[in-house]
Amino acid sequence: MSYEIERATPCKVLLTATLGPEEVREERDHVVAEWVRSARIAGFRKGKAPRSLVERRFAGEIREDLEEHLTRHAWEEARREENLRPASPLGIREATWLESGEFRLKGEVEIYPNVELPALDGFTPPHFDLEPSEEDLAGALTQLQERQAAWEPVENEPAATGMLVEAEVHGEFPDGGGEPFHEERSLFQLGQGEVYPEVEAAVTGRSVGDEVSAERTIGDEGGEERKGTRVSYRVKVKSLRRKRLPEVDEALASSLGVEGGVETLKARLKERLRASKAERRRDVWRDALVNHLAGGKVLDLPERPVQEETRKDMVEFAHALARRGVDPEQAKVDWEQMEKDMRARVEVRLRAEVLLDALAERLAITVSPTEVDHEVEHQAQRIGVPYAELRGNLAKAGGLERVGAVLRRERAVDEVLGRFVEQDGA
Repeated sequence: MSYEIERATPCKVLLTATLGPEEVREERDHVVAEWVRSARIAGFRKGKAPRSLVERRFAGEIREDLEEHLTRHAWEEARREENLRPASPLGIREATWLESGEFRLKGEVEIYPNVELPALDGFTPPHFDLEPSEEDLAGALTQLQERQAAWEPVENEPAATGMLVEAEVHGEFPDGGGEPFHEERSLFQLGQGEVYPEVEAAVTGRSVGDEVSAERTIGDEGGEERKGTRVSYRVKVKSLRRKRLPEVDEALASSLGVEGGVETLKARLKERLRASKAERRRDVWRDALVNHLAGGKVLDLPERPVQEETRKDMVEFAHALARRGVDPEQAKVDWEQMEKDMRARVEVRLRAEVLLDALAERLAITVSPTEVDHEVEHQAQRIGVPYAELRGNLAKAGGLERVGAVLRRERAVDEVLGRFVEQDGA
C-alpha cells in the first residue's frame, strides 16, 4: 500500500491511499470466505453454497464489505506509521476502483495535535503550606458546632434573621391563573432566601400565633404564560426556633466520640485539615505542571471532541436543573453564554489531557486491565451500584478505555510530583 498524508490544519489530516491488486485480491478472498460461511441460500445448508453462487447472489454486499475492509486497513496502517491520534472517524471523500485492479481512497480525519514537551528538570512546583492556620482550625470547629447545633423554641420574641420559622401557608391567585394551595407545615430559615422575599418580609418581626398577608407578582421564572400573575399568601406563624451552637468543650468532644477532650479534638481536626490541604496542593501542583508542559503555548484542538464534550456538559446541566424541579426551558439561564463558558472549560480540560497523555508516553506509563477493573470497582462502591453493572455499562460506551486513560495521566502526574512531596512537606 502507498499513501500520502496532508496536514490541512494542526488537527486535520487528509489521507490518500492506494492498495495494489494483490492486497485487494487477498482482502477480497477473506471477505468472500466470510460470506460463504454465513450465507443462507435456499437449497443449501448454511455455509455449504458454492462460492461462485454466493459471489453472484451477494455481489453488491461483498463489494461494500470489501471497500469497508480496505478502507479500515489503509487507515489503520497510515495511522500507526504516522503515529496519529484520531479525534473522529475517518470521513471518506472519494473511493475509486482503478482499471489496474487497485483501490484508491481519499478521506479526512480530525486528530489530536503532536506535542513537543519541555524538559521536566525546568519544573518546580510552587510552595504550598500544609500546616493549618488558626483561621482554618476555627472554621473547622465552627462547622462541627453547626452540625451539632440544637434548635431551641423562642418565646415572647419576634421573628428575626437566623430563626427557623414553622408556618401554615394559604395561597391563591386573585386574578386567576392558578389553583389555590395550602401547606400545613412550611419550614424556612429567615435570611437564607428559602422563601420569597415578600413572604419573608411579612413574617419578620411577627410573633407566634400572628397571621400575616403577603403578595407577589410572578416574574420571568414562571415563564411567559404566568409572568405578571399575582399571588396572595396568608401565613400563620406556628412556632419560632433559634439555633444554639454548643460550646467547644469536653462535652462536644465526647459527643463526637473523641477521647482526650478538646485538645485531642483539635489535633484530629488539624490532621484532617492537613489531608485536605495535601489534596488541594496536588491540584495546585498539577495545574502548575500542565502550565509548564504547555510552555506558554495554546494547543490547537480538534473541533469534534470539543463540541461533543460541551454538548454533554450542557445536557448534564439541564438534567441537574430538572432533578431540582426546575424546567430547563423555563429557567432564567442565558444558554448562549452558558455554552460559551462550558466550551471554554472543556477546552482547558482537553488541552490538559493532551499534554498529560504526552507526558505519560514520555515516562512510559502503563495501566493494566486489572488496574482498570480495580478502579471501576472503587467507583461502583462510591456511587453504590453493582460492579458488574457499572463495568458492563462502561464497556458498552467505551468507558473502560477512558478510565484507563485517566489512570495513566494521573499516574504520570504523581510520578513527577512525587519528587517534590518530601521537599515541600508530606
